[in-house]
Amino acid sequence: MKQIRLIIPLLLSILMLFLCTSSTFAYERTEHDKIMCDVLFKSFKNIENDKDNEDEIKALEAAAYLTIDQYNGSGEEELKCLKGYGVKGLPSLKDIDYQSNQYHRKATHRGWDAESKGVYNSADNARWIIRKKILVNTSEKIFNFDGDKNKKDSFCALIYYIHILGDRMSGDKYYPNTVIMELGGRGRIDEQDVVHELEHHIEILFEDQKHTHKYRHVIRKLDFFDSKISALLKKNDGKLSDEDFKTYKEYGEKIEEVLEHNIPEMLKDEEFFNKAFY
Repeated sequence: MKQIRLIIPLLLSILMLFLCTSSTFAYERTEHDKIMCDVLFKSFKNIENDKDNEDEIKALEAAAYLTIDQYNGSGEEELKCLKGYGVKGLPSLKDIDYQSNQYHRKATHRGWDAESKGVYNSADNARWIIRKKILVNTSEKIFNFDGDKNKKDSFCALIYYIHILGDRMSGDKYYPNTVIMELGGRGRIDEQDVVHELEHHIEILFEDQKHTHKYRHVIRKLDFFDSKISALLKKNDGKLSDEDFKTYKEYGEKIEEVLEHNIPEMLKDEEFFNKAFY
């Protein structure tokens, strides 16, 4: 009886830890999906209970998860979703799986074009190329890019960097660039940061809108916050105090606001996106 009394609290503790961990992972996935949909649609399309595009949105969410955040054997339902939607060239989970949350970030969260910049070792490089194709092939299934491979690639990159931006805004710890791509800081020698990459892919994705107020406003705001982040990181040689880290995350939130208040209208004016969702 005494042993039972000792075991019960232990079992309850383990159960509570499991529940808390599960809910944390679910919350992170939900938040990533919300941020992505806000940047793609906010104020220009009500996607809640939208049966016309429900399958497309679920496919994009599943593809983004498998490409960027899958690890530890998860993702069966997402693969099933994409297979049901008709996405071709999907890998098996064993071809993309990582057994550690921390390690999967080091091998997936350091740039959409990381495989061409010598960021990963050969094994992670090969796996990242496979993972990228999930999002690319899904986007190709949903949209007609009319043979424009660069636009297709930059749309996928936009979704990727929205996710990395979300990771930079969350959590209670600053991760170095060797774990998650830096938020900004154009003074970086490698120029591998979210703001710089967003500007690069926005230029490609919205090539025909460079003359518009929306486009110029987005680039101007990204430049502004990039300079703020750069100054913050240089202040203490990249060692952020608690107050600095709070400010750092606030800059990420401001960048998200710039995107979600402008990108949906810009996407609506792009033929490939308008035909699929409007």
